[in-house]
Amino acid sequence: MKRLFVIILVILAAYVVYKRIPWGKDMSRVEKMRLNYEAEIESICGEFQLPASYFKALTILECSGEKPALTRFEPHVYEVLLDVKNGQRGRYGRFTTQQMELLSDETIKKLATSWGPLQIMGYHCIPLDITFEQLSGNHAMRFAISWAEQTYGKYLRKGDFENAFHIHNTGRPIPESGIPTTYDPNYIPNGIALIKMFENEN
Repeated sequence: MKRLFVIILVILAAYVVYKRIPWGKDMSRVEKMRLNYEAEIESICGEFQLPASYFKALTILECSGEKPALTRFEPHVYEVLLDVKNGQRGRYGRFTTQQMELLSDETIKKLATSWGPLQIMGYHCIPLDITFEQLSGNHAMRFAISWAEQTYGKYLRKGDFENAFHIHNTGRPIPESGIPTTYDPNYIPNGIALIKMFENEN
């Protein structure tokens, strides 16, 4: 009888835990970020002296808090890189025709794929001096935040999150016209709203 009572208590305790933890599709993007990345983001941002609220928001925008984050092939980037390889375009960023001629089609596709929780483009592996796998591996968040710090850290330290989000999404600050060119017109407003939510929690 005592054994049966203990089994019932264990089952009840397991049920309570199950009901309190959001699982699967019922888990919101914010909850997934908190479970999968929040502690890591806060630790890394503490080292880099960067705003954790920004990277929490960015993680939600870019991978919905999923872990592991899915990769995303970018056909338009692939086509541009092929144009450089074929001599139809002079260069793309740091890539020249002479460099691209040495690369296989498989490598070019990896360069044109976004990786990891912050969806960093594969071609950023070169200045980071890391592999594609490292962009999506156990230390992907650290490499991604390091890239962001190198690329637009000055905006983050000024609290200019609008330009930071725009650079992350498009590679450039907001145009002089003041009209963002992000793929999703709500990308920046959604990011700012998430930042304010996280900041109001402190």
